[in-house]
Amino acid sequence: MRAIVCLPTRNERDSIELMVRKIRKLKLPLFVSDENSTDGTLDIAKKLKVQVYQRKCSGKGCGVQTALEVATRKKFDVLVLIDCDNTYPVEKIPHMLSLMKEYDMVVGARDFSNVPFINRIGNIVHILAVNILFFASLKDINSGLRAMKVGKFKGLITAQRFDIEAQITCIALKKKMKILELPIEYNKRVGQSKLRLSDGISILWRIIAERF
Repeated sequence: MRAIVCLPTRNERDSIELMVRKIRKLKLPLFVSDENSTDGTLDIAKKLKVQVYQRKCSGKGCGVQTALEVATRKKFDVLVLIDCDNTYPVEKIPHMLSLMKEYDMVVGARDFSNVPFINRIGNIVHILAVNILFFASLKDINSGLRAMKVGKFKGLITAQRFDIEAQITCIALKKKMKILELPIEYNKRVGQSKLRLSDGISILWRIIAERF
């Protein structure tokens, strides 16, 4: 199966070079889905000769929509999404890809020890909501590291902001896709978090809306 990696970015100059170099060690094709970065992120990407696609609208969800369009157009079977803040273990990607013949989506499930307390509480609420509403037993619905079969999600993604991972998870559950969660370590992020309390509320609302 042909796989490609996407780094969604918005002002990630402190970490993008490190992430690109790590991913390139895996010998996998890579591109960036950017949201009008103004901090030099694009200059670094250009220096590293990474293909950059600008999002058509604002928000991480728009970045994922762009990523799916790119993967579809280039005829890749699997899209790997990984946050560009150096929190997720790039070295887990090959193992995730090795499982994609059996599963529709493989997710890196965090241990949450390095997740800030407020974010941890939000994640627990979101996980409980999904598991109750969809009769599931997932451990991490908001993970920023996942491999997904492109064809399974084509034309289904509408979320534009940080509710994107929740929507992807809910769609997979509604469509009865085969999901595997792999336990991963989660590192302290490089740079400032862009998540706000309002994002946590919108994620919860997304979960409820997807169910009803």
